[in-house]
Amino acid sequence: MAPYAVSGTSVQIAALSTGAASAPVVLAAAATAPGVFTIDGSGSGQAAAVNQDGTRNGTAAPAAGGSVLSLYATGEGQTSPAGVDGQVAARPLPQPLAKVTASLGGMNSEVLYAGAAPGLIAGVMQVNLVVPGGLSGAVPVVLTVGGVASQGGVTVMLTGH
Repeated sequence: MAPYAVSGTSVQIAALSTGAASAPVVLAAAATAPGVFTIDGSGSGQAAAVNQDGTRNGTAAPAAGGSVLSLYATGEGQTSPAGVDGQVAARPLPQPLAKVTASLGGMNSEVLYAGAAPGLIAGVMQVNLVVPGGLSGAVPVVLTVGGVASQGGVTVMLTGH
């Protein structure tokens, strides 16, 4: 996660280990860069998602149409109130300044909430969305923040009811 103070089109970073710094590397910076968390941490496959009933979304517990699904992501950009690096999210929960939209299986999904995940560190965004009906199996999920789409290859399990 990038610190909230990062701005502009590039940033210089270096790794620090046992008091020695690596050579700095210049990386591109962006106002938003959403990335959906996945169960295995690879950035693809089953999303780290929670069904409306509190179960972990997956093959054993797919989400039904009309239910609420919670996804977890990063890269929401600046928030209001302003995010504080390293702080655990507390009320009032920061929400991204940029617009957040979602799609499941290519269908638009209503976003009920997008903002800090209560009890987790600043920079983790929770997105609660309504599952559209008529979809079943492993379907692609895409979050868009400020016009920038999340990575491809992330899925959630749906029942089709």
